[in-house]
Amino acid sequence: MELLVAVLIVGVGAAGTAKLTMLSSQNNRAALEHSLATMFAEDMLERARANPQGGYGIALGDAPLAFVDCLSRSCSAAELAVFDAVVWKCSLGRWLDDAACADARAAGALPDRRQQAALPDGDGSIRVDASGTVTVAVAWGASVATLEGAR
Repeated sequence: MELLVAVLIVGVGAAGTAKLTMLSSQNNRAALEHSLATMFAEDMLERARANPQGGYGIALGDAPLAFVDCLSRSCSAAELAVFDAVVWKCSLGRWLDDAACADARAAGALPDRRQQAALPDGDGSIRVDASGTVTVAVAWGASVATLEGAR
């Protein structure tokens, strides 16, 4: 009888440890994804600050525009905004296989697809209001990270 009770206690302890390990792994993955989303949002916010004349504005669900290669030639502020938005959207995850992303990879603006950190079904939006406040949102799965900043 004592042996049966001891086995039951060890079994319950092992099941609890397995559950805690699984939850810890899930929380670590969620923290990694949130950190990536914040990094992506900060990157786009800094791009918009560096190019205040660029016409930034893209919504969730909008596919990247046609790629403009600003690495091999000088670009206008509007072209640089398109370049930034394409590279950013292609980095998030949802649009990895889009033609504009393939063009950006071919030009060297993005790493090889197998080496690219991305969010599961990651997408983003950029909005600039009349006062110049830039709002960047990154969405993935059921999560959203939003950053605001002045130009």
